[in-house]
Amino acid sequence: MYVGVVHTIRDADGWMEMMRGVDPAAMPAGIELLSTGTSQDVDRAVCLWRAPSVEALQTALDQLAGPYAHNDCFGVQDETVMVAGPVQQAAGV
Repeated sequence: MYVGVVHTIRDADGWMEMMRGVDPAAMPAGIELLSTGTSQDVDRAVCLWRAPSVEALQTALDQLAGPYAHNDCFGVQDETVMVAGPVQQAAGV
């Protein structure tokens, strides 16, 4: 499923340090980052993920980014997702 996230950043320096060092390939199995962007003033960020569930992504992001931001995860309707470039569907998605 697709999951959108709005991050409300509480620690801009910590967030940016995390973003520079994060390896999306190191996320738990089944969790894939499709796009991300942080606001110019580093107080919000938005992401689009593919994950087994909203809860699975919420748990993973709270462990990774929880010290720096509140992570508001929500399910996204498949037919509304548009990602620039080719999108490969995972088996069973």
